[in-house]
Amino acid sequence: MYAIFTMRKLQLTQRINQIQYRLMQLSQRKMDLAVYAGNVADGIISPGEFMNSPASIFGVNLNFFNNSVPKALFEASRASQVYNMNIANMNMASNGQYGMAVDPSNPNSVYANQFFVFNAFFKQALDAAGKAEAAKIKKLETEIEMQEKMLTTQLQAAQEELKSAEKAEEEGIKNAAPKYA
Repeated sequence: MYAIFTMRKLQLTQRINQIQYRLMQLSQRKMDLAVYAGNVADGIISPGEFMNSPASIFGVNLNFFNNSVPKALFEASRASQVYNMNIANMNMASNGQYGMAVDPSNPNSVYANQFFVFNAFFKQALDAAGKAEAAKIKKLETEIEMQEKMLTTQLQAAQEELKSAEKAEEEGIKNAAPKYA
């Protein structure tokens, strides 16, 4: 009879080890995601961030970098063109008065800050990309936490059942032992 409990004990031990291994993997994944979240927080991944990242997130780092910068450049180009057209239209509609209001010494100075305008839009686009990726990361972290809770519950149940199986095994051994009177 105790052999059944011994077998069950082995099965439970294997199950506990599997759950603990999976929990360890999820914990590592959360740490990697935290590094990735730090990398993308400003919307761009620097070479130093690439080098200091775990190998498991190299692909997502590279993918984000290859997508965020060109998209931000496109967005900045488009937004600055619209901005500059609006400035030109406002200046033209006011017969140059808008330009005079911005800088009386040089009414054409409203066009001189195009580099600054482009960079401002570029930074906004990078920030937006970082925030969008951070939201994705947060969702992944939430899913991992839910899996961890489920596995922790399974682990506790398996550990309790293992204790019961050990007690039953001991009782079975005691009952199976020969009694000499």
